[in-house]
Amino acid sequence: MPTLVSTQCDISLDLESYPISRSKDQQPWDAADLYLLADAQLGHFPAILNDQWGALTCFVAQKNSHFYSWTDSFCSQQAIKANLLKQQTASLNNADTSASLNTSSVGTVNLGKGKPCFPANTDSLWIQCPKSFDQLHWWLTLALEQLGPGIPIYLAGMAKHIPIKWLNWLENNNHQYEQFPIKKKARLMRFKLADNLPPLKAEKGYLGPDKQEISALPGVFSRDHLDIGSRFFIDQLAKIPRIKGNVVDLGCGNGLLSIAVLDFAKQTQQQDSLNLILCDDSSLALESAKNNLAKRNYQSPILHHTDALLNVTGPIDTIMCNPPFHTGNRISTAAAERMFRQSTQILAEKGQLLIIANRHLGYAASLKQLFSSVELLASDAKFVCYRCTQPQAAKLSRKPSNKNSVRNKTRHPRNKQGKAPSRNHV
Repeated sequence: MPTLVSTQCDISLDLESYPISRSKDQQPWDAADLYLLADAQLGHFPAILNDQWGALTCFVAQKNSHFYSWTDSFCSQQAIKANLLKQQTASLNNADTSASLNTSSVGTVNLGKGKPCFPANTDSLWIQCPKSFDQLHWWLTLALEQLGPGIPIYLAGMAKHIPIKWLNWLENNNHQYEQFPIKKKARLMRFKLADNLPPLKAEKGYLGPDKQEISALPGVFSRDHLDIGSRFFIDQLAKIPRIKGNVVDLGCGNGLLSIAVLDFAKQTQQQDSLNLILCDDSSLALESAKNNLAKRNYQSPILHHTDALLNVTGPIDTIMCNPPFHTGNRISTAAAERMFRQSTQILAEKGQLLIIANRHLGYAASLKQLFSSVELLASDAKFVCYRCTQPQAAKLSRKPSNKNSVRNKTRHPRNKQGKAPSRNHV
């Protein structure tokens, strides 16, 4: 278990990421966390936003301070709760109770059901910089609305992920702005909320494939434009047999793929045959997707705020997936790999996993280990679209009457000239 030790802020914490990773390249804190811990003033009641693994929350809890911690991410919530529990358990066995975690319920870890709601006695904000500027702007706007001006803000992040225009905006629109020197490639800014901030439209959107608006809250993927990968995917969905039955929109975001499938079903009056199940790590994404489907008179989606397909039960007829390849700002295919593995456990016998992915990620090898049939539906210079069927787990659990039947299904049939057919298989 990785241990965070810092003499600057007198801290020693045993932390784990969620899901647990044994990779040496992924530790459950970064230099921006350490910068905040060393230089931010604790105050009497800090509010913590976007704590990815719990380093900030556990530090504040270890100091016996009242606190509020909010994150929208299911995985971050699990990491924070698990690491807090570890610190509480360790404190019970620690003879030096003055240095141990206060086991009384002095902190509030918000489970992400909606926007941040700051306690009235909050006296400072600690923020790990998000990927989206709109999200940061929204958090500051909410803080101003709920707490008023003058609240001290400490904002930290890795320097390469904080554009100069963000720094200029923060300096021009807040009071007593101070930028600390870059340390270990991390930035730290300190300022106080001004009396007013530039207006922000909380929900932004665009016209979806059904010519109706699709909107989303800050931080939701591609909330104000149709990304080119999803556009390519929807073009392929239009060419395959109509999707029906139990359909999972995995990593649903604003619900775009669900809306596209619903629109295709309406064109043939088959919308009643759809049972949409939406999964996302972000509760705000699920809220946005639910609202977008409600605008289209689809009132009964099943929503799962979860990690990939955790707690989703089958049988599922179709899983649609535009998998992420970042964890926070780090490039990682771990989430996609979990999605693929978990798909094999819940697909119906004739179910399918439909994937759109950047072609440079090379998912084909992993998919071939999990599915007997991996079909390349389409590709271009940037993207590949796969249809995966016959999960290996299902294949092993069934006993085909002809022991060559599974093998024959996966081999390329040959024409009279001995050439493979034009349809591509990976």
